[in-house]
Amino acid sequence: MRLLSKCLLAAALASPAALLLLDHDADASAPAKPQTPPPAIVSVEPAVTASFAPRHWAPGSVISREDSRIAAEQGGRIVRIAEVGQHVRRGDALAVLDDTALSLRERQAAADLARIQSQLDLATRQEARYAQLAAQQNIARSQHDQLQAERDVLAQERASADATLAQIRHQRTQMAIRAPFPGVVVERLAQPGEFLTAGSAVARLVDTGDLEVRIRAPVDLARHLSVGTRVLLRVAGQESVHPISALVPVGDEASRQLELRVAATSLRLPVGTAVEAGLPSDTKRDVLAVPRDAVVMRREGSFVLRVDSANKAERVSVQTGANLDGLVEVRGDLRAGDRLIVRGGERVEAGQAVTIQPMSPAVASR
Repeated sequence: MRLLSKCLLAAALASPAALLLLDHDADASAPAKPQTPPPAIVSVEPAVTASFAPRHWAPGSVISREDSRIAAEQGGRIVRIAEVGQHVRRGDALAVLDDTALSLRERQAAADLARIQSQLDLATRQEARYAQLAAQQNIARSQHDQLQAERDVLAQERASADATLAQIRHQRTQMAIRAPFPGVVVERLAQPGEFLTAGSAVARLVDTGDLEVRIRAPVDLARHLSVGTRVLLRVAGQESVHPISALVPVGDEASRQLELRVAATSLRLPVGTAVEAGLPSDTKRDVLAVPRDAVVMRREGSFVLRVDSANKAERVSVQTGANLDGLVEVRGDLRAGDRLIVRGGERVEAGQAVTIQPMSPAVASR
């Protein structure tokens, strides 16, 4: 009797476990339901029709329109010279030479002029008296003529002495070597105490406020370039448009390049900064263009993600061309107005539903 009770209790305990096991086996044999990924949040921009002018990118450099090695017009020992980095105005002294010898010559020339002037004054008074006597026939006419000639010789000597004094004074002013334009002293080419000969450079002066970009371009582009043509300048990733201010229509025979200049005062860049210049290389043409951020580049090829009328993403293969102002020329199965994903498409798969989120004004303006 006790054995029968134990068997009944074991069967009662085992039946719930058996039922759970059967339910588990039934769930395992049922087919798994596919999970649909949630809609991706993306931002879109349209494909557009744009006028493109192909560009040739040429290297350039920021230079100053006023960059000179200032030389001495007179020889002499340097007494004072401007420091490197010093800003000077037009007419300020870059260097001062010892003018002691010229000062002594000036004093001597002034004394000679005073002596000749006294002699001339005396001769003038004598000539006036002799003129009266000659008119009264109290002296021979030849005596008056001789005195008149002596007076004229003294007048010429006075003019020569006056010119000599002016020349010496001018030389003294040249002992201060002055800046011909405002700028910064970027290099000393002589030191205090050194003796300069006439024509020797004393310092390099650069006007950092009057800048331009010097560009070397292939001569083949000359037909697309002229003064006033707008070119694109790229510096450290920043782009801006500027007109050509000067063009030298003569190419170098060795490099087959010509030189052009672009005014760049508004850039406020140091002299010597490297610049890239986008120059027009062909006539304008209308193309289909998409935002640069819409193009996904892979080893197997480039594509864009287009959002269809059901707000689902589809992949469209494209071939890219020229770039201009944030747009990329493309060829493929696209039309102007197609909505293309530009933000949030990194993990979007073809056929996946998307939710379009408006772009912030700051992002949309880029």
